[in-house]
Amino acid sequence: MAYVMFQYDGPNDSHRWNEYNQQVRDWIAQLLQIPGAVSFVAYRTSDGASLDTITMLEFRTVEETRGAQASEQLRKVLDRLQPVGVTAQVLLVERSPFTPEPIPA
Repeated sequence: MAYVMFQYDGPNDSHRWNEYNQQVRDWIAQLLQIPGAVSFVAYRTSDGASLDTITMLEFRTVEETRGAQASEQLRKVLDRLQPVGVTAQVLLVERSPFTPEPIPA
C-alpha cells in the first residue's frame, strides 16, 4: 500500500474553523474519487503539537499515488484549503519493507 499524506495545522480562528468544518466532508469525498483511491483516514495530535492534523489517502501502488499527486481533484482540494487558513504539506509514503504489516504487541 502507498499513501498521499497531508500534514497541516487547522485554521487558527473560529470563523475559518467554521468554514473548514462545513467543507471537509466534501473535500474527503473529492479525494476518494481520485482514480485508485482505496480509503481515507485522518488523525489529530492529542498533545496539541504542530502539525496537528495528518491525513492518509490510501492507494494500492506508489504509481497510483504519483497519479493522485498530479490530479486535478487533489489540486482543487489543496487550493480550497488555503482560503480557510490551511497550507498542507503533501508527502507520498509507502510501507517499509521491514514492516509491510503492523507488528502486534
